Amino acid sequence: MAGWEVSRHPEWDMMYAAGLTVREISDLCHWQCTTIHRHLQMREKYESGTHAKHEAALAARGVDRPTISWRKLLAEVLEFQTIHSRLPHHEGDDTERRLHRWVLDQGRAYRNGEMSAPKIILLDALVGWSIDIRQQERDEVWRAKLTSLIEFTATYQRTPRYQNFSSEAERVLGVWLHVQHQRRAEGKLLPWRLEMMDEAFLHWQSRM
Repeated sequence: MAGWEVSRHPEWDMMYAAGLTVREISDLCHWQCTTIHRHLQMREKYESGTHAKHEAALAARGVDRPTISWRKLLAEVLEFQTIHSRLPHHEGDDTERRLHRWVLDQGRAYRNGEMSAPKIILLDALVGWSIDIRQQERDEVWRAKLTSLIEFTATYQRTPRYQNFSSEAERVLGVWLHVQHQRRAEGKLLPWRLEMMDEAFLHWQSRM
């Protein structure tokens, strides 16, 4: 068995070094504060500077620290995800929409590089929180359009036209396809979208 010179709880060490308080570590890991205190005291004994590193990180946290109200909201979202096996959605009741907006705000701050390390560590328990939900919804709409385009082409043995169209549905698909051509020509079509278009329609890039 390894001696005390080897940390028994390296995850606590990481959180403490990132500036999380003992109370925050306790809330996240569901261990008593006294147990965590004893562990950290032992780490300071075998790894001098542990506490000083924590104090420096704590001082650097500034205004973007996980406040009590912030941790309360995180706990609500975690409970929601545990019960429903998903993140809150914008089409839910007032409580769910409130939690949905909070998750969006966290993801936006993270992607903009505006989130402190303690918050990132605490949010690690929330599955999918850093995903751009709105972008995910736009991607789903794009995939649905591609499916409609494939179905149209299979039915009529041609691609839809945005001029001289036979129906409003064809015009909408024709405009969408024309936009994909434009974005591809400008180098703005996402690589995975370009790949899906290439797989669905051989030589589609040569058509304008």
